[in-house]
Amino acid sequence: MNKYLKALQALAVGDAMGMPTEFMTRDTVRRFGLVSELLDPVVSPIHPNLRKGSITDDTEQNLYLIDVYCKSGEITVEGTANALICWVRETAADSRGYIGPSSLKALKAIESGEDPRKTGRGGTTCGAAMRAPAAALCSKNDSPEKLARDIYNCSLPTHNTNLAVEAALAMGFAVDAAAGGAGVEEILKASLEGASCTNDLDTPNYVGASSAWKIKFLIELLADKSEIDEILDTIYYLNGTGLPANEVVPAALAVFSVAKGDVWLSIRMGASVGGDTDTIAALAGLLSALHSGDHNIPEEIVEEVLNVNRLDLSEIAEMIEKRRKSV
Repeated sequence: MNKYLKALQALAVGDAMGMPTEFMTRDTVRRFGLVSELLDPVVSPIHPNLRKGSITDDTEQNLYLIDVYCKSGEITVEGTANALICWVRETAADSRGYIGPSSLKALKAIESGEDPRKTGRGGTTCGAAMRAPAAALCSKNDSPEKLARDIYNCSLPTHNTNLAVEAALAMGFAVDAAAGGAGVEEILKASLEGASCTNDLDTPNYVGASSAWKIKFLIELLADKSEIDEILDTIYYLNGTGLPANEVVPAALAVFSVAKGDVWLSIRMGASVGGDTDTIAALAGLLSALHSGDHNIPEEIVEEVLNVNRLDLSEIAEMIEKRRKSV
C-alpha cells in the first residue's frame, strides 16, 4: 500500500465533497447535517455548473506541481509559475469558476511578461497554502530552512505576503511532518515551527492576524470539546473560514486536531463547516491520511471521484514515494 496514494485520494475526495458547499454560510450548510455524501452541485451557490464529484483547483494545482517538481528535481519560482499557467490553459479553470482571485490576477500578469517574483505581492488568500502540500511532499529538504525556501518558491508567483506565506509554511511543515510519520502533537507543533520561518523570508508585511497564533489558540480551545456541531461553530464563528489564508489553514489544522487519523471524519467536518469548505476538507483529509497511512473513506465515493475526474493517482503517488526516499 502506498500511503501517498491514499493521501492523494483523500485530497481529491475532500475537494469534491466540499465543492458543493463552498461559501455556504454555516447556517445554510447545517441543513445537510454532517455532510456524508457527494452532494449534487445544483445546491451550490458558486459551482452549479460542475458535475457531481468534480474536483477543483485544490487537487489540480497540487497534481500539476508534484509532476513538475518530481520530474525537474527542484522547486523554483519559474517552474511553479509555468506549471500553474499550464494548469489554467489545460483545465480552463478560469472559465469553470474555480481559480482564486489572487492567482488569476497574478498568472495573467506573468503571461503578459511581468516578473513572477513580483506578481504575488498583495496576495493574502489561501492559494499558496492550498498547494503547499506539493512543495512539502517534493522538497529534498535537509534542513528547515530548505523546506521553508521550497514552500516559499511554491507560493511566490501568486502570494507574496507575510499573511499568505506564514499560512503556507504552517501547512507545508505539517504535511512534511505527517508524511514523515510524526504523531498528531508533533504535526501541530511542526505547523507552528513552519509559521515562524516567515521572519527569515523577504515577504511584504500586511496587517492581519497570525496563523500561528490562531492555530495554537484553536487547538487549545477545542482540546476538551467532542460535540461536532460545537466544534464547527467555534471554527466558523471565531476563526472564520473565508478565503484568507489565515482563516483556512487554522481551520484545516483545527479539524485535523479533532479528527486525527479518522480521514472520513476530517473530510466530512471540512465539508460541513461553511466557507471555503473544499480547501479545508481537502487539506484536513490529506493530513489525516498522511498521519494514519491509510484512509477509511467509503470505496464507492473514492471510485466516483476518480471516475468523474478521470484521475489515475498511482503514478503521481509513486513519484512522491521515490522522491522522498531519495531525500
